[in-house]
Amino acid sequence: MLPADDLTSHALDLLERRVPFCQATVVAAGDAASADVGQKLIVPYAGAPMGVIGDDALTQTVAAVAAEQLLAGDVRLVQFHTGGNDGAAGDRRARRAGELEAGAVEVALEPMPPPDQLIIVGAGHIAQPLARIAGVVGFEVTVIDDRERFANRERFPDAAHVVVDAFDHAIAAQQITPWTYLVLVTRGHEHDEPVLQHVAASPAPYIGMIGSRRRVLLVFERLRARGVPDHFVERIFAPIGLDIGARTPEEIALAIMAEIVNVKRGGKASSLTHLLRRV
Repeated sequence: MLPADDLTSHALDLLERRVPFCQATVVAAGDAASADVGQKLIVPYAGAPMGVIGDDALTQTVAAVAAEQLLAGDVRLVQFHTGGNDGAAGDRRARRAGELEAGAVEVALEPMPPPDQLIIVGAGHIAQPLARIAGVVGFEVTVIDDRERFANRERFPDAAHVVVDAFDHAIAAQQITPWTYLVLVTRGHEHDEPVLQHVAASPAPYIGMIGSRRRVLLVFERLRARGVPDHFVERIFAPIGLDIGARTPEEIALAIMAEIVNVKRGGKASSLTHLLRRV
């Protein structure tokens, strides 16, 4: 068992390095439970858990539920049963230990997700207002372009990162997680295709691409010809943005950011991509 100080140091290190994790803490334990109140488990995203809650079986069960809760994002109380009946029993209100069934423990799951990240691929006229709006909404922005005269601090003073490199090289260097949103606003489909091919298997919840109906269909056709699975192609938001009649770069940027928030929050607003799919 790791000392509490070691777990605290590990959690602080993860926070400093901006590694997402979920902290699980036993807040109540019934008679004959295999875990003690105060025991903790830290479950990093795509990493090995640290700490222990009860025996090995309970630790593994809690770790699996904590990993799922990290993606859900909200704090939750879950009751687990030990002694031959391991497993999460669902949400429970906090209660005194004497009110728990024998062998049961109640665990608080506290996700520590990173800031949402928006990667803008292409630093043209739409990227500038999009970066500004994304910053206001609370996203950490990375801008990528292969032209320094477009991708620079003068044009994107508030972006967390401005990357000047070939699009395929730059996107390969990015860590894409379930908290990463991708927007492609490049100057041509020849730049979109390698980027999309690279992120095809990524856990990004949103991948959007600007373009006319002809350009979008051409990119989709070429991706399929390269062996990119249909299920990935079908989840690309293209044409990009909510259907608000946007025309100016600022309006288009607003429509894009609104679509991202719509996806993040599980909204029901109508996207332009749905119009293309119906054609």
